[in-house]
Amino acid sequence: MNSTAASGGVLGLSNVGGFTYGIGVSIGIILLITTITLTSYFCTRNPFSEAEAQRDDPEPTDHHSITVEEGFDEATLRSFPKVFYSQAKLRKDTTASCCSICLQDYKGTDMLRLLPYCGHIFHVKCVDPWLRLHPTCPVCRNSPAPTPLSTPLMELAPLPSRPG
Repeated sequence: MNSTAASGGVLGLSNVGGFTYGIGVSIGIILLITTITLTSYFCTRNPFSEAEAQRDDPEPTDHHSITVEEGFDEATLRSFPKVFYSQAKLRKDTTASCCSICLQDYKGTDMLRLLPYCGHIFHVKCVDPWLRLHPTCPVCRNSPAPTPLSTPLMELAPLPSRPG
């Protein structure tokens, strides 16, 4: 027999297994690098930046409604009673000794806003900005004005009737 036939033939087929293994490993490494690169690209990009850059109109394109609370106007704020703390502490239903917004103790000469229906009191300078933005009491979230809309605690504690 010929020495070429014993060593794997004319083409050297005995080395084909090592060559195929090397090609397979190289393709596997290239696929792994490509997968890691694509995954990191899609996981780190901001999906909204492209949509916002392409959009010329400032209006939002989605049709979801946004609920914006609107507080009370100045006339309604002025209709809520103001009292000095020295008068408010004489009331039996008022036990607060500090403003729950700024957390400062009340002094006898402090002007306070008494919210109707819930009876909570606050410094005028603290609660008026809140009521301009929100139509509810900062503590109990009930509306200080009569409203046909229900408030979060209305189901648990109905509003007392106003003395008239």
